[in-house]
Amino acid sequence: MTGVGKKLAPKIVAEVARLEANSRIYVMSSRKVNERQARDATLAAAVRDLAQMSVTNLVIESCDQDHEDNRIIRDELGAATPFRYTHDRPSNSLLWIPDVHAWA
Repeated sequence: MTGVGKKLAPKIVAEVARLEANSRIYVMSSRKVNERQARDATLAAAVRDLAQMSVTNLVIESCDQDHEDNRIIRDELGAATPFRYTHDRPSNSLLWIPDVHAWA
């Protein structure tokens, strides 16, 4: 959602505020890892945490790395994950939550 205009941003924030969702922020700061390595590490940490919570659904933004994301989740949790996870398009309002965090 880069380049969201000033008129659209408040509408997105209002839509996110109506969602029945919780979120966490995972930050990795290191000059020694690339973006893919950072994504893998934060996704692994997130699914480990989510497996300990009463989470029922995880939505991940679909990109050309969905297969790798699935591998990370299987490596962390095994074949029987305790929650459903799906990859979806950026138009899914649940995927706007990180953008709203970034704008804050």
